[in-house]
This record gives sequence, structure tokens and C-alpha cells, in this order.
Amino acid sequence: MTDRPFRILAVNSNTDERVTGRVTRAIGDVLPGCHVEGITAGFGPRGIGGRADLTISAMATLSAAVDHPGEHDAIIVACFSDPGLHALREVLDIPVVGIGEASFLTAVQLGARFCVVTVGPRVVPVIEEAVQATGLASRFCGVEIVDTAALQAPDPVPLLLEGVEKAVRGRGAEVAILGGAAFAGLAARVGERSPIPIVGSVEAAAVQALALIHLKAGRPKVGSYARPAVKPMTGLTGRLARLLASEAS
Repeated sequence: MTDRPFRILAVNSNTDERVTGRVTRAIGDVLPGCHVEGITAGFGPRGIGGRADLTISAMATLSAAVDHPGEHDAIIVACFSDPGLHALREVLDIPVVGIGEASFLTAVQLGARFCVVTVGPRVVPVIEEAVQATGLASRFCGVEIVDTAALQAPDPVPLLLEGVEKAVRGRGAEVAILGGAAFAGLAARVGERSPIPIVGSVEAAAVQALALIHLKAGRPKVGSYARPAVKPMTGLTGRLARLLASEAS
């Protein structure tokens, strides 16, 4: 048992502070007994779409998470594309959960076929590849794109619900994931009017982070997530350099 609340760090991989606040509040609502801190990537896109955005955001996420001061029990990568997730698992000793992967794993426990409801057609192949990498392609029935107005609407629930209903009719979806940190905190409201279960990606990651803290399974000492050997590096500073670089210039 711990004598303090579990501390969870949520890293918003884009540079929109409003999303960081939304994510932090949503995690706090799901895990009221935990101390939740949200931070924002120090550089990169304000909203993550295609592969170039994802590559830039991966480095921003890695840097922000590793160099952030303080002791934490788990980290949540609060971007649906999970930028930097696997790199963080290599270099850190605590559980690291991505909201994309966490939502896929949650969805298959609630129905036979799941879909993702999100905005922006450029993210479709990125999501498809992420599902494939998770090994769940046979349970996946596709991405339902809703109007980008959902990101700015005073109440995006009707647009999200419309996407869910289209996925039920056209794809045979049995579970829908709200794909994106921008939709944190909305799953319960969409679910009240939805014919199928709704998974909030941020909320799913929060629950899995707490489960992994309690599980105390430890970190791999061998294999692909074992800490990489240090080597000469150029341009790294701070804790990242101390973890990865035998010498830095």
C-alpha cells in the first residue's frame, strides 16, 4: 500500500493547452483518488493529423515526459495516435499507457466489432495501422469520420452521435471509440443516447493506468522494451541524455 495518492502524468502530445485541461479533468473524474497532472508538448503541431505531425509529436512527447520533474506512478500519452508510446516504455520504469491502444483493448471486451469515430481523413491510415499493430484487425470495422466542426462546436455530442449511428448502420459496429484527446469527458453523454457502448479513449487509458499501477508487474529486462544500451548522442540534453547517451555533444 502507498501512503500517498497515486500520481499520474498525462502528456498532451499537441500544443493546445485547452486539450490538456480537458484531458486532465476527464482523468480526474475517472480516478478521483489519484493526483493527476497534465502537461503540454513544448513544440509541434496544435492538432495532430498525418504522419509528419506524428513524428514531430513523438519527440515532443518523449522529451516532455522524460524531462518533467517529479515522481509519478504512471504516464498517459494523451493523443490517439500514441506518439512516443513505445519509446517511453523503453526508457522509463513506470507503466506508460496510450489512449489509442488502451481504447482498442477496452473495446474488444465490450463487443465483437469496434469502430473509431473521429475527425480528419488523414488519420484513417494511421489508425488502421495502429489497430493492426495491436493485433486486433479482425475485430475492427473501420473509422467513421465526422465533421471537423465537432472540435469547435459548443456541444459536439450530436455530431459524435451521428457518427456512431452511421457506424452501426453501415459498418455493423458493436462498440464505438471516441478517437481523440479533444473528446475527453464526452463518452458518458454520447453513451446515454447511443445504441452501442461508447469508449472514451482518455477514460480507458486512465482506468488501465491505474490497473497497471496496482498490478506491479515490473518492467522488461530483456526483449524489445528492455532499456536500450547507451551510445554516443548528439544534441540531447537533460534526463533524456542521462538515460540514453554515453556521451553527448
